[in-house]
Amino acid sequence: MKYRYKVLIINMIVISFALFLSGLILMSRNNSMMIESQIKNAVVENNLAQSVIEYSLLDVINSGSSITKKLPKIGDEVSAGMLSGTSDLFIRYDNDILFRTNDSTDIKNVLFDQHDGIKKNYIISREGKELYIYVTSFGTINDKNLNIITRQNITDIDNLMNKNVKDYMVLTISILILSGILVYIISYLLTRPLEQLNRVTDAFANGDYSARSDIHSNDEVGLLSSKFNDMAVSVEDHIDELNDMLHRRDQFVADFTHEIKTPMTAIIGYADTIRSVDLSREEEIHAANYIFSEGKRLEQMSMKLFDLLYIKDHHIEKTPYNASVLGDEIVTSVTPLLEESCIKLKYHFDNAVVVCEPGLIKTVLINLIDNAGKASENNSVIEVYGNRVEDNLHTNNDKQKTTSNLQLYRFTVKDYGIGIPLEDINRICDEFYMIDKSRSRKKGGAGLGLSLANIILLEHDTKLEIESEVGKGTTISFVLNLEPSNNDLQ
Repeated sequence: MKYRYKVLIINMIVISFALFLSGLILMSRNNSMMIESQIKNAVVENNLAQSVIEYSLLDVINSGSSITKKLPKIGDEVSAGMLSGTSDLFIRYDNDILFRTNDSTDIKNVLFDQHDGIKKNYIISREGKELYIYVTSFGTINDKNLNIITRQNITDIDNLMNKNVKDYMVLTISILILSGILVYIISYLLTRPLEQLNRVTDAFANGDYSARSDIHSNDEVGLLSSKFNDMAVSVEDHIDELNDMLHRRDQFVADFTHEIKTPMTAIIGYADTIRSVDLSREEEIHAANYIFSEGKRLEQMSMKLFDLLYIKDHHIEKTPYNASVLGDEIVTSVTPLLEESCIKLKYHFDNAVVVCEPGLIKTVLINLIDNAGKASENNSVIEVYGNRVEDNLHTNNDKQKTTSNLQLYRFTVKDYGIGIPLEDINRICDEFYMIDKSRSRKKGGAGLGLSLANIILLEHDTKLEIESEVGKGTTISFVLNLEPSNNDLQ
């Protein structure tokens, strides 16, 4: 059942109950007041008739006449001169009805069930379609009971009360119909935004992640709509991230498969040649060297891939470490590799304490120097240096200007090799991406060095900064935070 119908039904039940209860109270009170008014009129009428009849009987008693004979005449005079056209008079003396204005009416014995101390008694009696009020007075004359009975017809009042009830029922039904229409319209207007939000939710659940709610009311529904849109934006961003991750994973698998296919094909080919063909010693050495170099490249690729996956899934603990000591350790590691290519290494490191994971930062710098060596020609120069720098942070507004100097340490690797085209700079940190694949493979490259360096630096809250010009060389640097105490380790 729709929410608006629930609202309609509940409101109609409440309104019906309220109208019924209020109508019952009002009608009961009004009817009681009308009946009480008629009873008072009937009692007053009975009192007047009793007073006149008793006063007339005093003359009869004083004259010595017969009460039984005089009462009918007195009753006739009183009935003709004092009673209204809707009233009847009955006179009962010594348990006999001596006068009546209506011969067809049987007087009920209950009228004469007198209790101690009661001077008046009345009953309301329905006779067919007529409603009457009987009022009886109790008295004694010559030690005999005298009852003066008046009967007033209140059928008009009864009809009026019934008419009021019918009119109220008609009015109540009309109010319920109008209220139902009004409540339905209001509930429709109130629930329409919810239905709109429901449609947007269905669209979102069916895969339309761009679906948004267009409800801008200043109430709970508007707030819910705003929260839904915030949630939708967050979900859409996460979906985009997941799709991008899936795309990168597929691309990673494809690139990895492609990268291992080439060396494996060469290794299998040369191995099969050595196995099945008689080769000269020189040819065997050439084939073995190729198998060895491609095997080393696969080994290097697997090790870097392992490091790459490990760093992505583990938290890195950083400690203070002397940057100058770190630089000397790196120079010691890379010097033999560069000497093979007759590349000269120039270096200088300021003495300072940085916060890092030393082993991983060594990996970053070694990869940067290795890439610089692959991009350089023989007998060229690679520069590596580290120095303190200040990062100026400026905050400007209409009232104040604030400048703060943050102490950092920058590592820089500079080569004078082939350079990087501008369109490739944003992609060189992707896994297996190589600008010149043939040149990189020839020198043992796997396309994972910069990807690994980038991941490591992200864990250190920094990134690679690349400046390059084709044919003139490349400068790659990154910064690390200095140790807060700013004390050098000895």
